[in-house]
Amino acid sequence: MTDHSYLDVRRTLCTAIGTALLTLAIVYTFALYIAPVQAQSGTIELAIDKRLQGSDVVQVGQELLFTIRIANNSNNITVTELPLIDEYDSNIISFVRADPVPSTTSEGILTWNDLTSTFGELPPGEIITVTTVFRAIRAEVATINRARIEAAQGSGGESGGGEDGASSGEAEGGRVIVTKALAQDSPAVNGQTITFTISIRNDGAADIVSLPLEDTPNTEFLQFIEADPPPSSVESGGTVLRWDDVLPDLGLSRLRPDEVITVTTVFTALKSFEGTGINNSNAVEVQDEFGNQVEAPRQDEVPIRIVPGPDEVTPTATPEPAQPRDDDDDDDGGSAESTVTPIPNVPTIVVTPTTDLVTPTEELTGTTDLPVVEELTPTAVMTPVDADIPAALPETGRDSAISGWLLIGVALASAGMLVVLYRRSQMPR
Repeated sequence: MTDHSYLDVRRTLCTAIGTALLTLAIVYTFALYIAPVQAQSGTIELAIDKRLQGSDVVQVGQELLFTIRIANNSNNITVTELPLIDEYDSNIISFVRADPVPSTTSEGILTWNDLTSTFGELPPGEIITVTTVFRAIRAEVATINRARIEAAQGSGGESGGGEDGASSGEAEGGRVIVTKALAQDSPAVNGQTITFTISIRNDGAADIVSLPLEDTPNTEFLQFIEADPPPSSVESGGTVLRWDDVLPDLGLSRLRPDEVITVTTVFTALKSFEGTGINNSNAVEVQDEFGNQVEAPRQDEVPIRIVPGPDEVTPTATPEPAQPRDDDDDDDGGSAESTVTPIPNVPTIVVTPTTDLVTPTEELTGTTDLPVVEELTPTAVMTPVDADIPAALPETGRDSAISGWLLIGVALASAGMLVVLYRRSQMPR
């Protein structure tokens, strides 16, 4: 083979190799460009989950926090546009706030036009979370909140969505607690005043805007005097005290959660009493800020004690008569040989002695035997009538007429004896 033929073979081989390499490069480049588009073809798969955080039983007025979790479950599609719609029952809950802030809000609907403007594109396997806060306004059990995705788009123009996410819960009504107590610690006295304090506390989560009150005393034991604030009306005889709305009477427009107001009532105690049930208080037709009727349970009755006063006579027990005492030793069926004679009440007479009276001796000997009384206990002190007391006591300490003549006789006899003795002494012996 000549040199010219050898060169032609080499040139042809190099051309073939170069053409093959160029073709391979073009195919590879085209494959790199079109492969992602083919891989992303299909439907976007998104999962949405909505949950109520905390207890699913709340009071009217309390806030409810919901979380909306959105996950991209597609194999290899990146979500580039993600609208979200959140629907709620505006008769049961009211919208408060959300993060991120929705694009538009209307009665019962929150709308986010594109969540990727806040979170960025959502690659496969990624999750984003939206939070919403509502306030319970009515006591019902219902599916109160539902979220759904509409018209999500992928980077290749794919569209799709996911199942709706819903959350249910129960909203309980609010209530006010009515308690009643006596203002004084000591028992009331018949005929005197008795004061009650009525306390009302908002035990719910919503503001109370209307608070009527009724107080029903038992007029057999209590007579109404006054109240602070004064009642709107008092039925005949004071049987029912009624306040149409105690809030404006106390200068308030609403009673907020856990706040307490106090009403004072004053009565006159008419008769003695001990127990419960003579005075009841109750809040009626209470309404919260959403127009709901609010429960108003009443506390157990307050024990009341009214003791008798000076105008109320208390009967005393009559003592039983004393039974005769059996002092003998015989077995005569209990009949005593002698009975004890009751000692009559003896009045005590106090006499003031004069200087003319003789001091009595320690022993007096009487002409007759007097009965000896072992013990004499006077049961009453009587003041003697003036007619029973002598104007003057007889004077026993002065000489009588007989004792005077006796002294004269003794003196004359003594003088005669002296004269006889003198004459005998003068006679000669």
